[in-house]
Amino acid sequence: MLKIVINDKEHIKKFERIVWKGGIHGTSRTLEVTYLDDTQIAKLGDKVEFYVDDDKLFIGKVFSVEVVGESKVKTFRCFDNSIYLNKNFFVKNFNKKKPSQILKEICGELKLEVGNIPEDKVDCTYPAVNKSGYQIILNAYTIQHRKDKKIYSIVSNDGKIEVVEQGSLADVMLNSGQDIKSSKYGEDLEQMVNQIVIYKTEKEKQQIVDKVENKEDKEKYGLFQKVMQYDKDRDNISNAKEMLKSVEKTGNITCLGNVLIQSGYSIGIHEPHTNLVGSFLVKNDTHTWENDMYYCDIELTFENIMDKSEFEEKPKSKKSKSKKSKKNKKSEKSKKKAGAK
Repeated sequence: MLKIVINDKEHIKKFERIVWKGGIHGTSRTLEVTYLDDTQIAKLGDKVEFYVDDDKLFIGKVFSVEVVGESKVKTFRCFDNSIYLNKNFFVKNFNKKKPSQILKEICGELKLEVGNIPEDKVDCTYPAVNKSGYQIILNAYTIQHRKDKKIYSIVSNDGKIEVVEQGSLADVMLNSGQDIKSSKYGEDLEQMVNQIVIYKTEKEKQQIVDKVENKEDKEKYGLFQKVMQYDKDRDNISNAKEMLKSVEKTGNITCLGNVLIQSGYSIGIHEPHTNLVGSFLVKNDTHTWENDMYYCDIELTFENIMDKSEFEEKPKSKKSKSKKSKKNKKSEKSKKKAGAK
């Protein structure tokens, strides 16, 4: 049974169409409802909850409404609370703050509740000028990702902003001929990067200091190279390895509906015709209820890669330089005195 609750008022009726969807890279989950009614049941800013068999799948606000001609067909579209992280920009300066402190500061200003978040493992120091709340929080967890190598996603669960570890296995197994209506698999070389040249500039001259490569891809497909500037404050080799891109694989499946299929989770698939056999991470999911049918369109990703945001790190204190300059001045004075003698 499908149920929409708008400002605490229940609506249980024949909806023409309901679409509930989301993705792993910086997108809010959305709900779009098309219905037949003489009156408009949802207005801009209304609080909306969506239930399937008493399980609450979505909570958010109405961001757009639409009426088609003189018909009774009306549509409203909602976003969950994470939309406020994308729509609000800040001027901040963080100095040795934990990721959780940064998240709570941003959410506090936006009056958003905070749910489950991972244990802090790093301190963060960076300016954030004209950056969205999402970018600011993501940058903090990008810094933590560099330390613990875990893949983090920022989500809204039951109206609360949470940071979850991406790639957990959902209790879903899709089988060819039973659950899967159609499938597609593809491979592409266009975005390949199989060698990174690391260089630095000294006395206005550039020199190569290191190279990182995917030797197998170079030999098989030819050279696809990018360059990266050396940074003494970062792990250049690790950063270069993350820039490498192999064959881009894509997978799309349309299957019978299952509310457990959500972006950020891995699901089991057995579809031998397109060689989609194993566990795959859901990149984007679209759930549609229409004409008494419920089905899912799924985009799969074959690499569990974190959505990242990287800012310029805060400049280091110039105290050490000033001390050196004072010492140099003193030595220059002493040399002048010695020369006078």
